[in-house]
Amino acid sequence: QNRLFQWLRENGYLISRYGHSRNYPTQRSMDMGLFELKPNPIVHNSGEMETRYTPLVTGKGQKYFINKFFNGKVLEA
Repeated sequence: QNRLFQWLRENGYLISRYGHSRNYPTQRSMDMGLFELKPNPIVHNSGEMETRYTPLVTGKGQKYFINKFFNGKVLEA
């Protein structure tokens, strides 16, 4: 998991700067349709609402990364 996230950051698919947006998809990877952001509303004890986002890999993104990692070779089960 750590190596995958590191690779995605180093290759420009995820934001690498520290802070709130770390590990969010870059605009380029969102435009390519590789990721989507799922909103998660959170209610704090004070009643304040906050929305955080979880980045998810789309089906198109799964195909893209499988082809990228295996150089388009068909894997046999």
